Amino acid sequence: MPAHLTNELPAPTRILQSNKGLLLLLAEYEALRRRFNADRTAVVEILANDAGDD
Repeated sequence: MPAHLTNELPAPTRILQSNKGLLLLLAEYEALRRRFNADRTAVVEILANDAGDD
């Protein structure tokens, strides 16, 4: 399995000094959530393809 699908991603780091900073942090977490979901989809595809090789 590709390492990028199993390696941990770091949490976004942002110093919150304003509402804008909070919104940017939320946007970063949303981007991570989307990346996690894309990785999970890729894992399902890999496992489905491996199951067909038996």
